[in-house]
Order: sequence, then C-alpha cells, then structure tokens
Amino acid sequence: MCLTNFMLKLKTMNTVEPYIAHFTNLWEKSPTHLPVFNRVYSKTEKQEREHYFEELQVKMESLQKQSNLRKLRKSKPENTFFPVFKTFMQNVFDFEEEQLKIILSDDFRNVSKDFFYQARAFGPDLSPENIYQALRNVWIMNGLQLMMHLPVEITPSVFAYSMIYPYSDNLLDDPLVTDTEKLEFSERFNRRLHGENVMAASLTESQLFKLVGMFEQQYNRHEFSDVYEGLYAIQKAQTDSMKLLKSGNLSAAQIQQICFEKGGASVLADGFLVAGNLTCEQQQALFGYGIYLQMLDDIQDANEDREATTNTMCSYIEGRKMDEFVNRTINFGRVALDELKCFEETDNNVFLSLMNRSIETMAIESVGVNNSLFSVEYTNEIEKYSPLHFAFIRQKKSQSKSQRFSLFRKYFDQATPERIKSALAQQPA
Repeated sequence: MCLTNFMLKLKTMNTVEPYIAHFTNLWEKSPTHLPVFNRVYSKTEKQEREHYFEELQVKMESLQKQSNLRKLRKSKPENTFFPVFKTFMQNVFDFEEEQLKIILSDDFRNVSKDFFYQARAFGPDLSPENIYQALRNVWIMNGLQLMMHLPVEITPSVFAYSMIYPYSDNLLDDPLVTDTEKLEFSERFNRRLHGENVMAASLTESQLFKLVGMFEQQYNRHEFSDVYEGLYAIQKAQTDSMKLLKSGNLSAAQIQQICFEKGGASVLADGFLVAGNLTCEQQQALFGYGIYLQMLDDIQDANEDREATTNTMCSYIEGRKMDEFVNRTINFGRVALDELKCFEETDNNVFLSLMNRSIETMAIESVGVNNSLFSVEYTNEIEKYSPLHFAFIRQKKSQSKSQRFSLFRKYFDQATPERIKSALAQQPA
C-alpha cells in the first residue's frame, strides 16, 4: 500500500521501502509467459521496413557532411529530415500519427536545442556522450511535464537534475577514484543536498554544488520539502548502487532491492522537480515507471554488465531464465505504466501508449542484440514481433554508433563558445 501524505510528513523518504514492497509484490505476481503483442511481422514486411531504414541512413549520412549541416542549421524544420524521420517511424516501427505529434512537436525540439546550448555553456569540460546522456533525462522530464499538463520547458530544476547524472556518474565510475574517496564525496554531496554550506573538493563537486543551488533557486526548502526528500532518496539509492559494481556478497533479493530503489527513486525525483508536489498515488506510479526503465536498461546492457562484473537482476542468468526475465519485465511494465493513469489533469492515453510502444520495441530489440543470452526457441519466437530481422539489427549495431548520436556529435563539435554565447543571448529571458 502507498503511504498517505500525512505519513510522508512524519516519515522522510530516506527510505522508499513502501514503494519497493508494492512493486516487489507486483513483480512476483507478474507472469513469465510471453506477453501478447499487437502484430506479427512477416519476412516480406521486415524486408520492406529494412529498405526504409537503409534510405533513412543514407539521408542521415548526407546530413552529417559539414556543408549540409551548416545548411541544416538555417533550415526550417519542415525542410530538414523531420518529414523523412516521421515517415520512417510510421513505416518501420508503426508509430501512430498522434504519437508522432508528441515526438516531433516544436516544444520537444526547441527544448532539446535550448538544453544543449545551456549544457555546453555550463559544462565545457563535458564530452558529447555526457551531454547526450543528460539530454535523455531531459526527455523523460519533458514527458512528465506533458503528462502533468505543464509547459514543456527547461526549468532550473530540469536542467540541474539532468546535469547531475554525467558529473556524478563520471566520478563514481572512475576506476582511478578509490572507494574511500567515492564514499567521502557521497557524504559531502549528501550534506550539500541537505542545505549545508560545504567546501567542494574538486571541480566536479563544485559543479554539482552549483546544480544544487539551481534546485534552491526554484524550490524553497521549507515550502517544497518533498522535492528535497526525493533528492535525498535518489542520492541514497546512488550510494547503495555502488555495491553493485563488485561481484559476490549480494543475494538476489539484495540486488533486486538496490535496482528497484535506484530506478524508482530516480523518476520519483524527476516528478517532484517537475511538479513540486505530488499525490500519494502519483509518487507510487512514478516510482514504478522508474523501476521499469531501470530493468529495460539492465536488459539492454546485460552483456556489458557481465564483462564489468556489475550486479543486476539479469546479469548472471541466461537461457530460459533470461527468456522468462524479459517476459516478466514486459508484463510487469504494462501494469506499472497503467498506474500512471492517476495523472488525471489531461487525457494521457496517447502518451502512455507512446511510452509503452517505445519501451517494448526496445525490449524486443535487446533480445536480438544480446541473442546469445537467450534460448534459440525464445529468440525465434519473439523475433516474430520485431519489425526488423534480428540479424539486420545486429548488423546496424556493429557498423557504427547510432546515427542520431553521430549527428548530435557534429552539432557538439560546431558549438564553439562564440556560437553558444550567441544562441543563449537569443533565448527569451
């Protein structure tokens, strides 16, 4: 059961046990059989979609040429690759018109551009991979803004929370930083989150402390205490997740607890920073959404996690156990996403269907990419529901990084300090 708002005032969220208990129960009840999907794709249909995919790739490669990129920057959206991309998403992945209106809306495009220039100005030391990672969290928060019927924009908190990830992850994932140093950093960061005036021990900490100041700029600590409780919860979860970086000494139940806590607390904090206040039901629903995204990430990164000896719920299982894990994840996710209907400010059925379609497409694709971890029978069965042959997907993955990121990097390289300053000056105050 979800905690009442009254109890939340009495008991801070430095533990999210009630939410973990709720979704652990849901996970245990989730069936392990193959979910029912909307359609099966024939061999001919897959080949047609792969042809569209190849066409888009050629156009994207053309856009990446420096001369064409300069023209692209000056073009109106309707004269760029957006119409082609829309056709691609419809013809390859069967996204609906109403869903694509969300993905390709002016609000989403403009917000991404604004964040990019703000991020480059704030963190000139960050790599394009870092900023792209931050941008992915911006998109999650923008989606929550849309679902809550709020303006889709880069608020101080949207910017700060998204930028925290690359800075903190870089430090916590750095093999040259000792475990003791990481724990000391975590302790100092926790104190700063609680409003203390803490001396930064490095440039990374200095940047992180500035980002905390942006939260304080938007949300008064006394009026929006839940915002900060959400931040404390994710900071605790990030600290606990350091235990996953070493193999052994953790039971399956402990690994699940940490993974649920990390994923759920992250999106719960997103929600507080977007809305300021959330009802009890909304908090629980966002926590479940975060768990679902975390589990999808773990499935996608299963091979890499094994090589790095990182503990996740699926990093040390294979064959039919892995088959069942993906099935259970999708069945779990469908129920978890259904809880998001508690956001009644707007009709969000289209948005929820977009999220579900996107996540399940990525889950099926992950089976194809990590096919060696699954049984042959399962891989063949679930491939029927993929719009592309798994061999084609693996071929594209092995050829290069995603075309979207390659184009993003071109923008990154051309974003000189002068251009960044000019772009920021043109933005409304």
